Amino acid sequence: MQRNYIIRFAQLVAAAVIATAAQAGPINFTIEGADVSVSGISAGTTVSVAASPGLAGKAFTLNNVGDSSTFNFLDVSVSGFGAVAGLIDASLNFTAPVTTSANGVLGGFAVILGWASGGVLTVLNQPGPIAFGDGGVFGVDFFGFSDACLNCTSLSGTVTAKVSLLKAPTTSVPEPATLSLLGAGLVAIGLTRRRRNQKLAA
Repeated sequence: MQRNYIIRFAQLVAAAVIATAAQAGPINFTIEGADVSVSGISAGTTVSVAASPGLAGKAFTLNNVGDSSTFNFLDVSVSGFGAVAGLIDASLNFTAPVTTSANGVLGGFAVILGWASGGVLTVLNQPGPIAFGDGGVFGVDFFGFSDACLNCTSLSGTVTAKVSLLKAPTTSVPEPATLSLLGAGLVAIGLTRRRRNQKLAA
């Protein structure tokens, strides 16, 4: 009977270790910055695209699958006269949890400046999911903007980015508390066996 209790205790300890190892735990992200290039812009029009202030070095933590962080990615400004249409190739660069880049293409902004002006910048190709090791996956999505005005000569807006934890890593180091529990269980099993052997010897 006592042996069954010992076996059951050992099974519970093992289950606790496995459950802890399966947890994602906090995953830290760090943004290095952005790379952008603009093409297909009409003559007489100026398009300025730059990383939003505070993007480089931005850090945040995602704890569970489904958690996300949304932040300003690019600041876009269009000035001049005439119809404008073009493409923006953009990449959001990470240094953690893995050194990688999320690449996307934005386009479709069209304005007639100086009269009734307006424009929409849409995302043509989203970056998609990125694996960061140990089976974990995070997603990156870009969101464009729309702007409108009357009798103006400029159009501006901010592109945002959203980073989401899609799949947690499959392995991690067990927590110290679980290791302590496992050690205590092994000690208890050893003492119980020793006492039983002493009784049998007597």
